[in-house]
Amino acid sequence: MKIAIFGAGVAGLSAAIELVDKGHSVEIYEKRKVLGGKVSVWKDSDGDSVESGLHIVFGGYSQLQHYLKRVGAENNYQWKEHALIYAESDGKQSFFKKANLPSPWAEVVGGLQADFLTMWDKVSLIKGLYPALAGNEEYFRSQDHMTYSEWHRLRGASEHSLQKLWRAIALAMNFIEPNVISARPMITIFKYFGTDYAATKFGFFRKNPGDSMIEPMRQYIQSKGGRIFVDAKLGRFELNSDESIRHAVLRDGHTITADAYISALPVHNIKTVLPVEWLAHKYFRNLHQFEGSPVANCQLWFDRKITDTDNLMFSQGTTFATFADVSLTCPEDFQKGTGTANGGSVMSLVLAPAHQLMDMPGEVIISMVMQDIHDRFPKSRDAKLLKSTLVKIPQSVYKAVPDVDQYRPDQITPIKNFFLAGDYTYQRYLASMEGAALSGKQVAEKLLSKLGG
Repeated sequence: MKIAIFGAGVAGLSAAIELVDKGHSVEIYEKRKVLGGKVSVWKDSDGDSVESGLHIVFGGYSQLQHYLKRVGAENNYQWKEHALIYAESDGKQSFFKKANLPSPWAEVVGGLQADFLTMWDKVSLIKGLYPALAGNEEYFRSQDHMTYSEWHRLRGASEHSLQKLWRAIALAMNFIEPNVISARPMITIFKYFGTDYAATKFGFFRKNPGDSMIEPMRQYIQSKGGRIFVDAKLGRFELNSDESIRHAVLRDGHTITADAYISALPVHNIKTVLPVEWLAHKYFRNLHQFEGSPVANCQLWFDRKITDTDNLMFSQGTTFATFADVSLTCPEDFQKGTGTANGGSVMSLVLAPAHQLMDMPGEVIISMVMQDIHDRFPKSRDAKLLKSTLVKIPQSVYKAVPDVDQYRPDQITPIKNFFLAGDYTYQRYLASMEGAALSGKQVAEKLLSKLGG
């Protein structure tokens, strides 16, 4: 069977891996020159890796780790210390370290020892978050009608813990505030991470996600006969009388004919190419319920080390929500002799919430970030900024706001030869690399089950 996949992010590549392993003919069409979608990385004119975001492998990302092993990239990432690290003013740090006990006692004891939470915070969290630990998928979905802030307060958990602990986690997960994000993804992730000791481990790619993950996936697919085309943007679908796809047409006029077609495009992109005829189906109209979260990623090259923390870090009350010194976390990239790097820190920072930043000049945003860097890292005050990059993404992962989860589509569409992949489609995980990988696996399985093969 010949299958055409549109979009070469993690979802599209994962689907392709499944299909080429079953002996099918696969062609992937990517509108940009680089693969990877939301985790894409490219080299600029200085030879520096410019990342579209700070991406890590969680211990709980079992499907993604499976694919990395499958393509021979299981050693391309390394685990860091098992702790949540919060950067405070004047170089101070607060920690949430799991105790060396089985879950959930590892989390309970670790929380009781956290120095940035009061005793009331800790008691209220243990009591208030118990329903999340004991809950199941049915319970989590039933809580999608309210924001996480509402759920948190309803359970009697403290306001200080909401702002100090959970705000940073909400911004890291979906780039939106706790009073905007649905309770459903927050308590789901707490369940997964609070009942599995290894799930919250952080793994950083040794180079960058492009070289460490996307490139091995590309090589694997091509080694199995799969074909990948870049600068190949989907323009429209031409239909048969039964609304199935006769062929796809790229923006350059090139026609693609296949037995089945998979969209692994972001939801905001697939909405722009849906044939009008398909909107008679509620399935496709529901895609218009999704809106992407804006986010920006900033990278700063310094002439000296401004931190020695080799791990993911969080911050409260700053322009950046999560960040890392990738000169420490990624030992095979951002090192002295690579591009601009001279041995100093290279900070990669996720700026969220970012809706107010999208129309701001880049130099203003960098100035705001530098103010916060100087506040959190005193050594930066005497350091020289060698270079900065800023990547704005107006629509990243879909906003997981209340009442949207019900619209997440199955990978099987009402059109007999058209299927959807992407982290917004329904699978047990939230919008993430793991969600994308799961959707790729599911779309391949469902396509083959429906069409045979």
